[in-house]
Amino acid sequence: MRTHRKQPPQAPKHTYEAHSTYTAGLGVPDRRQYRRTPPGAPTAADLVWPGDTVATTYNTGGVVIEVKEYFYAAPTGETLSHFTIVYVPADRATKYRDTDHHWINECVAVDGRILMLFEANADEVFVVDRAQSVEPRRSRTILITEGTPMRTS
Repeated sequence: MRTHRKQPPQAPKHTYEAHSTYTAGLGVPDRRQYRRTPPGAPTAADLVWPGDTVATTYNTGGVVIEVKEYFYAAPTGETLSHFTIVYVPADRATKYRDTDHHWINECVAVDGRILMLFEANADEVFVVDRAQSVEPRRSRTILITEGTPMRTS
């Protein structure tokens, strides 16, 4: 026998999408919309360097100790460059241990802003205090996901 009662409205299902390489690797749908630093534009490593104090939109931050470049092999067939900013809490900047390290992963520079690689991720990194340096900038380390570290200048 059929019931002719009106069915309650169904709540719309929220479709989650990947906001990082980690969640994409877990199988979360990846719309394949990525941010890229335009050719010739400053990269995240050009915008932030060791000694700078950074903050994020999600209320973390500290003093940068290293900026590393990584590459993501996207399902689109592209290899996308992104950076990891390694920092320590400001009160530990002069003397820190490995356990004090924190990471801001998948940073990409777009129009002078430091954003995340996946467009689904709205996080942003800000340089709140620039390091005063008397020596020229050092070369950065490039780490290839499936290779060995290389140095570039």
